[in-house]
Amino acid sequence: MMNELHNPALQNLFDEARQDLADEKLTARILTHTRNRYYTLIGGSILVSLVILVSAWLIFAMPLLEFALMISQFFTNPLIDLGEGWLTLVFMPVNNIASLAVLLAKGALMGWKKLTGTTLLR
Repeated sequence: MMNELHNPALQNLFDEARQDLADEKLTARILTHTRNRYYTLIGGSILVSLVILVSAWLIFAMPLLEFALMISQFFTNPLIDLGEGWLTLVFMPVNNIASLAVLLAKGALMGWKKLTGTTLLR
């Protein structure tokens, strides 16, 4: 009964389509071409990335270094001039703008925790 439902011409077309192609050279050539294009794309991407990275380094390295030096010099300014001696050596770690900023940030965080009753790390 199943054979009666099939069109013989259509069945022949499907039988022809099921045959494997004998040209293995074509398949190998297509795979080689695809692999070469893939390697070219990867190499080009790496090259473009390196060019962008080097140019960004050359453009932004010196201004960022100068900015970092300026910020570090600002934050290490002493709050109170204690002169020279043992008192200066004792209070040197806490006698600068950076330590004041750290203490203010820590106080703000503790205040936030008290107000909300939560922690940032769970």
